[in-house]
Amino acid sequence: MHNQNLKRKRMANFIHPTAIIGDNVIIGDGNYIGAYCIIGDKAEHKKFWQKEKGKVYIGDNNVITGLVTIDAGTEIDTFIGNGCFIMKHAHIGHDCQIFDNVTISCGAKIGGHSIIEQGSNIGLNAVLHQFTNVGENCMVGASAFLKGEAKANTKYAGVPAREIGSNIR
Repeated sequence: MHNQNLKRKRMANFIHPTAIIGDNVIIGDGNYIGAYCIIGDKAEHKKFWQKEKGKVYIGDNNVITGLVTIDAGTEIDTFIGNGCFIMKHAHIGHDCQIFDNVTISCGAKIGGHSIIEQGSNIGLNAVLHQFTNVGENCMVGASAFLKGEAKANTKYAGVPAREIGSNIR
C-alpha cells in the first residue's frame, strides 16, 4: 500500500567554498556548484544598477561547474530548472529562464531576458542576444551568435546564426 505521507528525500548540495552565493538565491536539492561561481549578483544593467536586486531560483540536480556567473533578476526572477549542466566561464544574464535538462557549454553568454526551453544545448562560446527565445531541444553551435527566436528541434550555427537543419535525436 502506498503511503502518501512519505516525504521526499532531500539530497545535499555541494557548494565549493570559493563560490559566492547571494542571500537572494534559493537553491533546490542535489546541486553541484563549483569553484569561483558568482550567483545572485546585481544585474549588469544601467537602469537597475541602483535598485534592489531580484532573486535567482535554482532547481534540483544541476551541475554548475565553476567560474559561472548567474545574475539576479530585475523585472522577473532569474530561473534555472532541474538537471541542467552549466560549464565553466558561462554567463547567464538577469531575468533569464532556463528550463530543465539544458546544457550551456564553456564560455557561452546568455543575454538578459532570454528563455532556453527544455533539452536545448548551447555550444562552446555561443552568444545569445538579450530577449532571445530558444525552443525545446535546440542546438546552438559553437561560437554562434543568435538573436530572436530559435524554433524547437532545430540546429543553428554561424554569425549571425542561421537554421542548418533539424535536431531530432
